[in-house]
Amino acid sequence: MTNGAGGNPPQEQLNRLYSLYDARDFAGTENFCRNLLEAYPDAAEVSKMLGVVLAAQGKSEDASSVFLNTIQMNPAYPDVYLDYGLFLNSQGQKEEALQNFRKAVELDPDWGDAHNNLGVMLQNQEMHEAALPHLESAVKLNPNQPAAFFNYANSLKATDKKEEALANYNQAVKLHPAFPLAFNNRGNLLESMGKQEDARRSYSRAIELDRNYARAYSNRGIVERELGNYDGALRDFVRALEIEPWQADNPNQDSNFQFRMHMNLGDIYLYFKEYEKALAAYDLAQEIEPDNKDVLGFKSNALAGLGNIEEGLRLKQECYGLISFDTEKGVSINHG
Repeated sequence: MTNGAGGNPPQEQLNRLYSLYDARDFAGTENFCRNLLEAYPDAAEVSKMLGVVLAAQGKSEDASSVFLNTIQMNPAYPDVYLDYGLFLNSQGQKEEALQNFRKAVELDPDWGDAHNNLGVMLQNQEMHEAALPHLESAVKLNPNQPAAFFNYANSLKATDKKEEALANYNQAVKLHPAFPLAFNNRGNLLESMGKQEDARRSYSRAIELDRNYARAYSNRGIVERELGNYDGALRDFVRALEIEPWQADNPNQDSNFQFRMHMNLGDIYLYFKEYEKALAAYDLAQEIEPDNKDVLGFKSNALAGLGNIEEGLRLKQECYGLISFDTEKGVSINHG
């Protein structure tokens, strides 16, 4: 945001430093930082950049040491707190990152990027009410930054401020018409507002911009089903799973999303009376969430469609239970 405390090299040398970093010549950036620091040992901006480029090379311990030394030498320099916060966040140190983002805002309350990072950090911890004032400041201070409007819209949506959220999503895509994530989230909002046709158009725009956007296909499939277009829903659910197939050995996969996609696909196949395909989709959903008893109820319908009434009834009883009445014990539900 600033060039920090005094003692920085001339701007032309700082520009060269930034150019090396932007070109991802991290080794060259590190060497140039060290050369500059020999000539300008009090250069806060250069010292901070050394921490940034060490982090970019995976030299985490060295990066942390440099950041802390820069803070010790320049405790009133907001930029270093922001970059150190980003580094800490990348290391999974969320609370420490939050403290540094707060310090950056405290030192420079008119810095939009600092407010935005603090707001997003709070947002990621589901602290949306606390995030809102910082994200509002970010859009006021950076009125031409689409990401700031997008982030603000996300927390407005999470706090049920739907009309304000829509206005901010609209501004985000106005500033950045090729912003698939914003169109997808805007579609989520429109769907929650009962505007299914508008939601479908927003999801479709997200897909036009990113043909491999599995969530946008899945979301549009849900809207297509709500609008009675079951062929379109089937097309979208199948495409979503082609893009992101279930991989049991992938720990980074969103299992909840996969579960919902397979359940939705099973429901559509059930509608079309393609019972074997429905059962296969439900089986995969059960593999993803083996303790989810609700799957059994849906599987029972597919089995009944295939003529396996006895097994279908067994699964239905295991899922929903059998209601019985006893004059002494009263009403009870027995499973299994």
